This record gives sequence, structure tokens and C-alpha cells, in this order.
Amino acid sequence: MRLALQSIAIQAAGSAATVAAALLVARGLGLAAQGEFGLLRSWSDAALTLVVLGLPQALLHLQYRLEVPVAALRPWVARYAGAWVAVVAVAGLAAWFVWPPEGRAVWRTPVLVAAAAVPFAAGHLLWRALALRELGVVRYAWLTVAPAMLMLVALLPVVFAGWRAGLAWVLLVAAASSAILSWALVRRALRRLPPDRADSGVPWSRRTLWAIGTETGGQNVLAALTPALVLSTAGALGSSLAEIGVVALGLQVYQLFGVAAAYVAPMVYDRAARAEPPMQGRELLALLRANATPRTLLAFGALALLAVGALPWLWPAGAATPLLVLAMAVAGAVSMAGRLLITLLQARGAFRVLTLNALGRLLLAVGLTAALLRIEPARVAVPLALVVTEVASLLWLVRLMPGAGTRRA
Repeated sequence: MRLALQSIAIQAAGSAATVAAALLVARGLGLAAQGEFGLLRSWSDAALTLVVLGLPQALLHLQYRLEVPVAALRPWVARYAGAWVAVVAVAGLAAWFVWPPEGRAVWRTPVLVAAAAVPFAAGHLLWRALALRELGVVRYAWLTVAPAMLMLVALLPVVFAGWRAGLAWVLLVAAASSAILSWALVRRALRRLPPDRADSGVPWSRRTLWAIGTETGGQNVLAALTPALVLSTAGALGSSLAEIGVVALGLQVYQLFGVAAAYVAPMVYDRAARAEPPMQGRELLALLRANATPRTLLAFGALALLAVGALPWLWPAGAATPLLVLAMAVAGAVSMAGRLLITLLQARGAFRVLTLNALGRLLLAVGLTAALLRIEPARVAVPLALVVTEVASLLWLVRLMPGAGTRRA
């Protein structure tokens, strides 16, 4: 099997572990617990994106395009991750004493523990960005799925013990373990480098790092905020934690397509960045068809059939809503097409229009969710809002294709 296929198979296993974690919580601790877990994870992911912005992509750019050695970037990553650990520790201690004991104090410990996981998760992403060139695609893929795998393992004793309060601690354990693992692998790889590639004194531009990181980071932050704000909007407008748990399960179906797009995006970006004239939609379809080998299609077809057969059996009682799953799948498929077009536009340097697109998606998704919640329950309102949002976003991106800006980072 080719290395690329091995990488995709490993990352698909990570996606399966993410879905399995949500199903495990819902079946073992109830839909209300899954609602709480979904809120904690979605806001933790949003905070993580705010911390790292587009810095992982910027680190890869420095390594591959500007030939900056990993050894020169490692001290900066260590300082940045360590600084965020200190900031979150101080802010968490202050919040612990300031947070009022009455009212919503039941959320104090879960929120602060989930917040403590954010700098460790950020460290993992940054260390992982330094690992790709030295470890290769297969070991990099294992490093990518480590948080999902470790979270699933950590959830097992928590669910079997019926310890709902331990869900936030699972996020912290998985994030800290992943950060330590990625740091150790990068450290080990650096020890094996020849002297000419182990020089940590090579000069490099922090201005370039931040320029790329902030340009791509705006899109990442807005995209990560969408599920968090949608779930929170449902809760603010009266949906129970159990109802939010049902929606959070549906979001797993929606986000699987985003993960699939993330597997294909590096290949698309590489071709699009080197294409002259700029790659258009037709060339994108031709590229995807050329790489859709029979073995790849057979593997994805088998996974799809397995998912269709297993989901009705694994899905918790009371959450088996065909409309929810179907609508989330449609929204996810449309979003996958949109994300591939976004990759083409990123390769052409159209960062500002893509940030506006991400902002429009966020506002439309939250606004439609709030409007539909007045007439429908969350399990109907949220998926319908996402379908409309993704279709509108895709149409916007299609219109951008012929005349998108070509400013490069």
C-alpha cells in the first residue's frame, strides 16, 4: 500500500475514534452528558484555534518554502507553547476565585479544566508541524490521530465508572499526553539529524511567520466558532442538554466530511500553488478523478457501507432521527466541496475574501439556527440551518473562482 493511502487509512481511524468517543459518552452516560461534552469540546476547539491561528501552516511554509531547519524553529515553539501554559494557568486561578459560587457554578470546574487543555493541544499542533518533514507521512499521520485515540482510551474508564464529571479531565489528559508525545518525537528526530541540519542558529523571519499565521488564522477561528456558537445558541434559546447532545452527535456526521476534505487538501494545494494559469474547478475535478484509484474508491466505499450498517445499531435510543443524519450528511458533503474550492483560493492568496466568506458562514449559521429554533426543535433547526449555510457559502465560492484576488503571502 502506498504511503499516502496508509496515511489516509490512519487518519480515517482517527475520525472513527472521534465518532466512537461521542457515541460512547451518549450510550454510556446519556444524551445530556453528550450535550455537555459536545459544548466543552466545541468551545475548547474554538479556543485552541484562537491560540494557534494559522501558525502550524506558517511553520510548514517556513520549512518547505524557505528551507528553515526544524532545529531553528524548535526554540520558538517551546517558548510560545510555554507562554500559553503560563497565561492559562494564571487566568484559570483568577477565574477560580472570581467565579461566583451560586448560579452556574456547576460549570466552573469543567470549563476551567477544559481551558487548561487548550495550551497543551496548541503545543501538540505546533510540535506536529515540526514533525512532518523529519518523521514522514505515516508517522505524522499517527501523530495527527493521537489526540482522538488517547481521548477514546481515556474515556473508557470514565464511562464505565459513570463519572460524568470526569469528561473535562479526559480533554486535559488527551491534550497533555499528545503534547508530550509530539514534543518527544521532535526531540528524538532532532538528535538524529546531521550537523548541517541541526543548526539552531539559522536566522528566520518571525514577521513572515506571523503574517502567514494571521492571514490563514482568521478563517480557522471563524470556522471553529461555528459549531460552538450553534450549540450554545440552541442552549440559550431553551434546548435541553439532552437535545444539544443529539445535535452534537449529528455534528460528528457533518464534521467527518470536513476531515475527508482535510486529507485531500494538501494534494490540491500543492498542485494549485504551482499551476500556471491558476487552477479552476474543472482542473480540480480532473485532479480528483486522476487520484481516485479503484483501490481508494473501494476502501472508501467499504467504509461508507460499514458506517451505514453500524450507525443504526450504535446510535443511542432517543437520538435516532433520520432527518438529522441525512441533513448533516448533505451539509457535510456540500461543505467538503466548498473546502476544496477554499484550498484553490488559498493557493492563489485570496485570504481576505476567504475570511469574509468564513464570517458570512458563521453569521448565517447562527442566525438561521436562532430563527428556526423558534418553530422547530434543535435536532431539526440546526441541520437545516447548516444545509442552507453550506449551499449559500458554496455558491459564493463558485462566484469567487473566476476573479479571485491573486495576492500571495
